[in-house]
Amino acid sequence: MHYSRIFLALSLWLAVGVLPVAPARAGTAENCTSAPEFSVPDKKLVHLADAVAGHDPIEILAIGSGTTVGQDGGGGKAFPHRMIEALRAALPEREIHLTLRGARGMTAAEMLKRIETEMANNHFALVLWQTGTVEAVRSIPADELRNTVQTGIERVRAQGSDLVLIDAQYSRAMAAKVDETPYLRVLRQAAYMPGVVLFRRYDLMRSWAAEGRNDLENIRKADREKAVDALHACLAYVLVRFVGDGAGIPIR
Repeated sequence: MHYSRIFLALSLWLAVGVLPVAPARAGTAENCTSAPEFSVPDKKLVHLADAVAGHDPIEILAIGSGTTVGQDGGGGKAFPHRMIEALRAALPEREIHLTLRGARGMTAAEMLKRIETEMANNHFALVLWQTGTVEAVRSIPADELRNTVQTGIERVRAQGSDLVLIDAQYSRAMAAKVDETPYLRVLRQAAYMPGVVLFRRYDLMRSWAAEGRNDLENIRKADREKAVDALHACLAYVLVRFVGDGAGIPIR
């Protein structure tokens, strides 16, 4: 199947930037609980911790494809934007800036160019990089993703930034059409490198779906928008705890 058809089939997943605000319960612990393996990184985010301990504004770069930047590219209520809002609430005395880049259908190689451009103009304590989905859909060789991610890791480490890689979102519809395993493996292997951790969005979402929570493929059409909104609220809920644990930031 041509990749454009798969993107069309998954387009509802990407309509995040125009969704209404979720009910207050959407991002609560009751709905967003997860195993510690998803909210506790296996390495400390030392550069982010140093930035929190300092006095300068904390600069964070987030880059990814559709589910990361939202339909309009401005973040909307996609999970990285919500994570930053939660981080600001945890550190009300600190100035935290989010630079959000990327677009629907953007490959890792295209993202790398944007990362390099942004790093040339600013110093980031933390880089969030969601990638691999487009490569899987387009059947781009996994080795190309590996080489690109490796180069990106070297660039981010050279700047003195922490890197959180974020893998694909889980979808039974996607899994039935595309073999994502080689691309997920690339990111898991990359996370063994110093200064790099992996936020396992794929496994987290699969665990929720198995429990009947945050499962977009098991709901009525009329409830889908609220469900997508709640999903991103929960991803942000877990991600801010992941980042907070890594940098020693207490998150309520």
